[in-house]
Amino acid sequence: MVNFARPKYTNSRIRSAGKRIVKDCATSEDNRVLENFRASHAYILNTFQANIRNHSKGIATSVGQRLKRRNTILDKLVREPNMPLSSMHDIAGCRMVFNNVEDLHAVRSSMHSARWKHHLNHDPQKFDYIQKPKSTGYRGIHDVYQYSVNSVGGKPWNGLKLEIQYRTLPQHAWATAVEVADLITSNRIKFDDAQSHYLRYFQLSSEIIARTVEGQKSCCSELSDKKLITEFRTADRRLGLLQTFDNLRGTSDRGINFKKNTILIFRFDLSEEEDALQLRAYENVNKAIEAYDDLEREFGEDADIVLVRGESEANIRDAFRNYFSDARAFVDFIREGLMKLS
Repeated sequence: MVNFARPKYTNSRIRSAGKRIVKDCATSEDNRVLENFRASHAYILNTFQANIRNHSKGIATSVGQRLKRRNTILDKLVREPNMPLSSMHDIAGCRMVFNNVEDLHAVRSSMHSARWKHHLNHDPQKFDYIQKPKSTGYRGIHDVYQYSVNSVGGKPWNGLKLEIQYRTLPQHAWATAVEVADLITSNRIKFDDAQSHYLRYFQLSSEIIARTVEGQKSCCSELSDKKLITEFRTADRRLGLLQTFDNLRGTSDRGINFKKNTILIFRFDLSEEEDALQLRAYENVNKAIEAYDDLEREFGEDADIVLVRGESEANIRDAFRNYFSDARAFVDFIREGLMKLS
């Protein structure tokens, strides 16, 4: 039986720890507060993923889950200084990917009508980035739930939050390509902090995919088809990302020992001849979380480290394809889209 970490600290203590950690004046206890707060989300992640699989069975093409990295938590606190650590809603995250928008909305509606006490923490339209795409070109829908149960066993985790991401395959392919580009170019496209030509490249590619695959518009709706094609081809000649993505082979054909709790380590400090992706697999979630913390301290900024959970190797691969440098679906959507618009 898994003994999940329980929340030990009050919201005010978590807030104060977050402030001091960001200001680089944290005590050792402040760091323990952060680690406990993050680790305690593993319980609600485990509970929600079971519910999600029930609602999406036979509809979603993949379901994945992950705990947010320590460095990513700190980065978000720096980017959003008015948001206290205790209010961060995406430390625990689940992602569902669907063949089409209709399936996505069907499962989301099923989730919204579920007979549970967990609270949807916002207006249903607030994080609908399909109807209103982000300025970066990101499309998808997010829901934030606040964990709430009456059971004695589950009450210690009441109040913690979890983010659910809903994406179609084309939307996921675009987001995957952004993640890969961030890793191989040291840009920060998904945070709207990239060099302008990289940011524009993905705005244009989002528009191409939205128009030609899903009959929708994205963040460049003002462009004609001709202007969209011309500008994208100019951008790709400059950056060469389509060819770069096409050349990446990743580790998709490599035999890897996956387990339900897998830590993916993408190294930044290795030569081209060395394997940049390393994996550690664990049956027990608590041991995985302990190793996760140790690895983040060991590698610091020299690696991107993420703990993911899934029912199978294929499930983990599908939901977290960016860590396997597989953006070929993006390449296919773009090339087919360019042909349709020509």
